[in-house]
Amino acid sequence: MLLGITILSFIAFHESYAVIEQVQSKVSITVSYTNDTSDTYTIHVNRNQKYTISQEYSWTRENFTRFNLQGYFIDKGPLVPIQRASDGKFTLDNITDSDHSIVFLAKPQFEIITPDLNKINFSPPSPTNDNWFDAGSDVQIIAPYLLQSDQEDTRRQLSGWSLDSSDINVISRQESGNFKSHAISMSSMHKVDLEYTTQYHIKIISNFGRPLGTGWYDSGTIAYVSVIPADDILVKHTITGWQGQVIGSGSQDSVGVLVDSPKTIVANWLVDYTNVSIIGIFIIAVVVLASIYQKRRTPLKE
Repeated sequence: MLLGITILSFIAFHESYAVIEQVQSKVSITVSYTNDTSDTYTIHVNRNQKYTISQEYSWTRENFTRFNLQGYFIDKGPLVPIQRASDGKFTLDNITDSDHSIVFLAKPQFEIITPDLNKINFSPPSPTNDNWFDAGSDVQIIAPYLLQSDQEDTRRQLSGWSLDSSDINVISRQESGNFKSHAISMSSMHKVDLEYTTQYHIKIISNFGRPLGTGWYDSGTIAYVSVIPADDILVKHTITGWQGQVIGSGSQDSVGVLVDSPKTIVANWLVDYTNVSIIGIFIIAVVVLASIYQKRRTPLKE
């Protein structure tokens, strides 16, 4: 009986020792976040083995806020900064020689939402190389004034923009360069819209006078084109019409053109040489009369 009790006691002691040994062979890694930007969790792993923690670079929470990883602390040590990224996972290898605490530092960010993301640049650029910006920072929208299409005589001109509103802010038009907005404070999410107006090139051709009206016009508008006649002295030029779709009498010096596509308008002229003919006849007559007069004054030789 005593032997049985001794054996049972030995088995119980051995099992207890195995449990203690098993517990002592495990270590814990506690992962937390500054400002409680995500939930704390603890992992139990085998001692003296490498363990890799995988952490998202970015994660979102309520109020359209995103948190982006900046660095981490190990066991209350100094901050270890990391290269920031918009997506993907950051991995951290740990040697599990003892219990460790890891605290991740993340920066809150807000998004600039725009359907024109392919046309816009930001100044300064996003630290995560996308359209999310750190809370408290200021950013400016940069957009080209002109967008050239595949067709040489068609383009789009920046005419306005809006920020968090349906009201369009009119932009002074420019023939080159970039529009730069005022500084936008990233204290919340923002919505930006750009308004581009399609334009067509209207070309005026005239062999005489000075044509007016060649240039770019907004689609759907009426372009008024004209020709200033030259100072006729000998040859008289009279406009007789226009080649192309015009609004108004074809014989007018000024007509309208509906801008619904690129167009070339040519002025037609009637050339009147009457004055030249009269002057020519007059000159011939003078020469003939002078010749007759000269002959009459010359005496005949005997």
